[in-house]
Amino acid sequence: MKSLLRLCIALALLVPTAGCAGGWRNGAPIEATPTLAAAASAPSAKASSAKTTSVTSEGVTFVYTGAAKSVNVAGEFNAWSTSADALAKQSDGSFRLVKALAPGRYPYKFVIDGSEWKADAGAPEGVDDGFGGKNSLVVVGAGAAAPAAPVKAAAAAAVTPAGDGATFRYVGAASSVNVAGEFNAWSTSADALTKQTDGSWAITKKLAPGRYAYKFVVDGGTWKEDPSAKETVDDGFGGKNAIMVVGAGAGAAAPAAASTPTAPKAVTGKGKAPQVTAAGVVFTFAGAANTVALCGDFNAWAPAADAMQQQADGTWTITKKLGAGSYGYKFLINGSTWKTDEANPASKDDGFGGKNSLISVK
Repeated sequence: MKSLLRLCIALALLVPTAGCAGGWRNGAPIEATPTLAAAASAPSAKASSAKTTSVTSEGVTFVYTGAAKSVNVAGEFNAWSTSADALAKQSDGSFRLVKALAPGRYPYKFVIDGSEWKADAGAPEGVDDGFGGKNSLVVVGAGAAAPAAPVKAAAAAAVTPAGDGATFRYVGAASSVNVAGEFNAWSTSADALTKQTDGSWAITKKLAPGRYAYKFVVDGGTWKEDPSAKETVDDGFGGKNAIMVVGAGAGAAAPAAASTPTAPKAVTGKGKAPQVTAAGVVFTFAGAANTVALCGDFNAWAPAADAMQQQADGTWTITKKLGAGSYGYKFLINGSTWKTDEANPASKDDGFGGKNSLISVK
């Protein structure tokens, strides 16, 4: 009996202790529990802090997330250069670049490993890239408001009455419009149109008598055909360039004979694969042409940077000094038709469903 009494007293003393402020109300914790809870609240090593491209007080933060050795951003703000603006790789595996830009609307794309063009998957807005795809669009400052719908204006292009020039007119929503054509080496920035009171865009440009292929460049990156043009020619990308005729017969469609430019010199020589020499790389094009330019990674694909010279045998050549590396390139024929180098079997995807020829320099 005494033993039973002692046991009851011991139990009575134990119960309050378990419920006191210093006790464990749910039982004693397992030693591993605190570290397990901490691990659950902390981000995993693979969790990325990368955000999508955004506009900040410091500028536009371009962000690319994906497998890559190098990433550049190309857009209206750098003349679509594939090398001007490199993104830096971050500890979370993303690539970033902060770039100060003036207010406006800027089409852009990422260039992966120097050759693959990709739209920004995180961009909230895009515009046609002129090749059946999309350019991403970033809007900075005052350019955030979408351009107002223009009032219907006159025909999109017309020859000036004096016959010594042409008035190019574009009708459509835009923040900027330029005209690019054979008269300015297809520059996307040389000839800017001015917005008119009726909402259209126009420029009057003095041109010598002749026939000129052209297109409008909208917002720095979208190429658009002139729908009012009476005459067109293939642009080499499955689309059309408009034709402007200045001088005699400018007001009407030219006869068939006049649609053909001066006959190019007969070609008796043969094309050759690029030859690496002490003076540089010798590129050769063999084919009917009035003008040929060499465009590639080495000159930001500028249509007027490297004009080739016609030789006695009718072929076109240029010697270009290049540093060590691999370069994609094409020939630009008559300012509008792009061709790969048929004499060079080496190639890589051009990002538009076709191929660029490839030259490697050691």
